[in-house]
Amino acid sequence: MKKEKKRTPGLRTKLIAITALFTALILAVIWLLFVVFLDDFYRQTKRSELMSTAKDVEARITLDSQSLADYIADVCRDTGANILVQRRTGSSTENIGFVNPRGILANTFAVSALIENTRREGGTITYKFDGSSGSRGDENDSMLYSHLTEQSDGYAAVMIYVQLTPVDATRTTITGLLLIVSVVFILIAVIIGQIMAARLSSPLTKLNENAKHIGTPAYERLTGGAGCRETAELDETLSKASAELQKVDDLRRELISNVSHDRRTPLTMISGYGEMMRDIPGENNAENIQIIIDEADHLNRLVNDMLSLSKLEAGMDHLDVTEFNVTAALSALVGRYSSMRAVQGYTLDFKAEREYVIKGDELKLTQVFYNLINNAINYTGPSKLVRIIQSEVTERGARYLRFDVIDDGDGILPENLPYIWDRYFKENRAHKRADVGTGLGLCIVKRIMEAHGGGYGVNSEPGKGSDFFITLPLDQT
Repeated sequence: MKKEKKRTPGLRTKLIAITALFTALILAVIWLLFVVFLDDFYRQTKRSELMSTAKDVEARITLDSQSLADYIADVCRDTGANILVQRRTGSSTENIGFVNPRGILANTFAVSALIENTRREGGTITYKFDGSSGSRGDENDSMLYSHLTEQSDGYAAVMIYVQLTPVDATRTTITGLLLIVSVVFILIAVIIGQIMAARLSSPLTKLNENAKHIGTPAYERLTGGAGCRETAELDETLSKASAELQKVDDLRRELISNVSHDRRTPLTMISGYGEMMRDIPGENNAENIQIIIDEADHLNRLVNDMLSLSKLEAGMDHLDVTEFNVTAALSALVGRYSSMRAVQGYTLDFKAEREYVIKGDELKLTQVFYNLINNAINYTGPSKLVRIIQSEVTERGARYLRFDVIDDGDGILPENLPYIWDRYFKENRAHKRADVGTGLGLCIVKRIMEAHGGGYGVNSEPGKGSDFFITLPLDQT
């Protein structure tokens, strides 16, 4: 039996769960603070208030009896505390304060014992009494603070007693309110989670559906926004990827069409002339054999150019960088070309003021020169003159070696200039000769020059010929 694949929870479910969990954690912290730790927090707060009140009284301990008594009365009225200040000078003892007649500070013996205990504890003591156990006769929890200041002829003691308000009733009230608040907030969290999930998951679901059709005409961009910036950017990225894939698919179809056409023509010629030489007496001559050889060479160039371009675009054809005399290499190539083309009436004129040694891949740069010269020969005018000029130029403070390959042919239409470096681009105009290239030469030039960090370009006007140029950096480390 095939095991069913476990489904992963969707974005909507996760968002709602995370929002509800986050709200529950906040409510749990509130419950802990206001219910579980309420009593401890209240006691700590009262203790801090008790000590602050004691410091205020101690700061006025040197006032006269009436002024100190008036101040203590005001404090007791505001705080509900019992405050007793006992000042002893020699054998004279003075009690100033406001105390509950039933409280422990009203008992002279208890006050004496408290002062003595304070002295033994180092001058400060704090008591907490549990009213439930009946300690000290108090019905409620209470707190007693005592501070003793020794003087040369006596002492001054500040004692503050306060009853603590029971928090049970408050805790019960807060618990009821928190129950209501918890239910309300969890419902709000679920609603917010639903809204967030709808705004995020709906565009993502649509993007997922669109991604299944990426690169095809069925792909559609989102309309009316994409939920948030990230999904909008993802939608834009997918749209660009889809457009690029469609371009690649169109280019693939065009490549197959062009390759099929370019291969079919020489193959047809080879097959036709071969059959003619076999079947027709007297046709087995040098002229027909040369046609077969020429078409085979054309087919061989096409295959080699396709292989070279494929390696360059895939990054598999690495540069073999060495130092070499580029002027001498170009001069040798021009010499070989001149010998082959002289019988057809072509003239190659190479001008160079001096020789240059550069760093680069000699074989690939020679291929660049070959492609540019061959392209110029194919498109030059009736003069059948191709000029090659080597010069040194400076651009933005850097030195470059520039090579111009110039013909006096028909030139290139302005609207076609941006596309001549693309694979298989050919102008929709009839050539003066049937001798054309593979359609890959300029694209190979572009790739090789980019790999060398050099430049390439063309200056051309219809009826005035074309000037194809490349530049190679001279200031290389």
